[in-house]
Amino acid sequence: MLIITMVAGLVSPLLAQTKYVKANGITLAYESFGQPGDETILLIAGTGSQLVDWPVAFCKQLADAGYQVIRFDNRDIGLSTKLDSLGAPDWVSIFPFIKKCEPAPLPYTLMDMANDASSLLEGLKIQQAHVVGVSMGGAIAQLLTIHHPEKVKTLTCLMASTGNPNLPPAEESAMKAMGTPPPNTNNADTLAAYLVNIYKTLGTLDGDALLKERALLNVNRAWHPEGAARQAAAVIIGDNCDRREQLSKIKVPVTVIHGDIDPLVKVAAGKELAATIPGARLILIQGMGHGVSDQFIKTIADGIIANARSAK
Repeated sequence: MLIITMVAGLVSPLLAQTKYVKANGITLAYESFGQPGDETILLIAGTGSQLVDWPVAFCKQLADAGYQVIRFDNRDIGLSTKLDSLGAPDWVSIFPFIKKCEPAPLPYTLMDMANDASSLLEGLKIQQAHVVGVSMGGAIAQLLTIHHPEKVKTLTCLMASTGNPNLPPAEESAMKAMGTPPPNTNNADTLAAYLVNIYKTLGTLDGDALLKERALLNVNRAWHPEGAARQAAAVIIGDNCDRREQLSKIKVPVTVIHGDIDPLVKVAAGKELAATIPGARLILIQGMGHGVSDQFIKTIADGIIANARSAK
C-alpha cells in the first residue's frame, strides 16, 4: 500500500466542508477551496491516499493565487464509495499480466479511476480544470488528459512515470515498508506507526510529531486498507503499460515535478515523462523523495500555478 505524504499545514479538515457528488456510478467525497467562479485546479491523490493528504496550507496557497481547488477521495478510499463487494485482488491471477499491457482480472482499472475524475468534473459542472496528480494520481491525470482532453486545461504530474515497464525499479526498502498493514488491529497508534514508517522510508523530512499527526488524521478519518489493496492492483498493471505514444500527442501545457532521491518512482521516470510530452517543463527538486515535506510545498505550488497561468 502506497500513501503519499504531504504534511505541511495540517489543519482540521472541518475548515473545508466535505461534500459528495455522484460520479461514474459511485459517490465521491470532495472538498473545495477558493471561489467557485475561479478556474479549477483538480488534485488527484496517490494510492491509498485520502484527500486530506493534500494539506490545507497547500490548497490555500493555490486558492490565494486565484483558483478554485478541488481535492477528493478516489474510489475505495476515504469517504468515497467502498467497493468491498469486488473482493480482494486475486494476486495469483494478476501477477502474470504485469508488464503485458493486456486486460487483467482486476477489481477495477486506472482508466475507471480516470473516468471517475471526468465524471466528478461533470457532476460539479466544471467544463475544464488544471489537473494535478501525484504518483498513481499522476497516471490517472495522464489518462484523463489522453481520453478526455476537452476537460483538461493544463496537466501537472508529481512523482509519476510514463508507464514504461523498463524504467528503474523501486528500491527494495520502499517496497518492503509498504507491505501488508498490521493485521487484526484497530489500535490508532499501531496503525499510525505503520504509516509513519512508510512516510520516513519514502523520504519525508518532517519531524516525527508532525508525521504522527498526519498519520492519525488518516487513521481516524477512514482507515480502509482493503480499498488501498485494490488501488494497488490497478497500479501494478496500469502503471506497467507504456503510455509514451499517447503522451507524445498531448497538446496542453505540462509540468513534471519530481524529487531527485525518490526511492519509489525513480527520478529517471520523471525525466522520461518530461522528455516524452512536447514542450513539457521539468522541475527537479533536490532532496525530495516520494513525499512532500514542508520545505517543498511552496516550490510545488509555484510550479502548478506557473503551469496553469501558461495556458492560453
